[in-house]
Amino acid sequence: MELIELNSEELSLGMALKYTLRDETGAVLLAKGNRIETDRQLASIKSRKKILVEFDETVAGTRALMSGISALTRAGAPIKDISKFVSSQPALSEDKLVGTLVERWGDMESKLRGLLGSVDTTPDFDKKIRTLTRHIDTLMMENSSSSIFLLFNRAVTHFEGYSVTHALLCATLAHTMSEVFVMTEDERQSLVCAALTMNVAMTRLQDVLAAQKDVPNVHQRKEIDDHPLNGMKILMGAGVKDKIWLEIVARHHEALKGPDLLADWPPVLRLTKILQTLDRYTAALSPRKSREGRTARDSTRSVVVQPGANKQDEVGSALFRNLGMCPPGTYVKLNNGETAVVIRRGSKPMEPVVASVLNRNDEPIAEPRARDTAIPTHAIQSVLTATAIKVNLRLEAMCRLIAA
Repeated sequence: MELIELNSEELSLGMALKYTLRDETGAVLLAKGNRIETDRQLASIKSRKKILVEFDETVAGTRALMSGISALTRAGAPIKDISKFVSSQPALSEDKLVGTLVERWGDMESKLRGLLGSVDTTPDFDKKIRTLTRHIDTLMMENSSSSIFLLFNRAVTHFEGYSVTHALLCATLAHTMSEVFVMTEDERQSLVCAALTMNVAMTRLQDVLAAQKDVPNVHQRKEIDDHPLNGMKILMGAGVKDKIWLEIVARHHEALKGPDLLADWPPVLRLTKILQTLDRYTAALSPRKSREGRTARDSTRSVVVQPGANKQDEVGSALFRNLGMCPPGTYVKLNNGETAVVIRRGSKPMEPVVASVLNRNDEPIAEPRARDTAIPTHAIQSVLTATAIKVNLRLEAMCRLIAA
């Protein structure tokens, strides 16, 4: 049994474990299949010097095993020699990301922009998109809290390059939701790929609309209406054969109905419903030239309780539980008059951990200070739209503060 260390930031309240958690001695902390039920249980697990998991139970382990079987077959070696062909060390690739977390997410944005902008002329488009999904796995495994912060903050403060930023954020949230709505590895891959490419037929138009002050004209409206089916056709032309990926893209703007419990929906409709909610939620938060983004509170409410519904939406409620009322990267005003950016979810969804970036006189604070909004003087007085905040965050420093 080969054990590798797990970043504690990968663990969250309510998540169902896909691997058995062990301490530094190898003793079991919580078995595979169980949920982290309470804040106390989560804190106890995170307090360990090391949290270890079996390499074979991780996504990387599964990939390494399949790669090893292929190599063993090519070599004509007996099955008893499989261990010689399986390595727990990640394979080096020309597509490997390098640099700080901030730089690597920037590289991801550049790579996705290039792929979506040249889908008709890119060889192995399917393979290159799947490489990006593996990078998302790696970056989230390394530091999920800072990754979510960086993506949300980018999405709520900029309208330039909206299409790519939106796709990357939706894909990363889809990755997170795969742990909440238990999916097979194939389903998760298809959903994340669909999130990255759902708007491939209107990438340029999305960026134009984000910077356009007027409502869409007749021609733009038709392109918007046609983009799901056109997107599927473009992906098929680029060599994508994954039927689930293609169908999610084709149906991601359909009015969907199903049983009361999402778990009872047919797989493709269930995955499409998840992506629809992520799409709506993140789009509402993002600013345009024609309007400010909605506040985090309004955006969350819009997906938790949808118009005409008599019960809470399962996907919206899961977003609320995992991200809180105000997701990382969004801004709030505190009772003490300071303006703060949310850096991670707190012990309660309504009480995030924040970092003050402007004092009560709206002057920049040289070194942002972490605040616990569960404390009355630091409680949230109001939720702000990011475009109303005039501050340049030092992202590397924010990541260090998040990890502290």
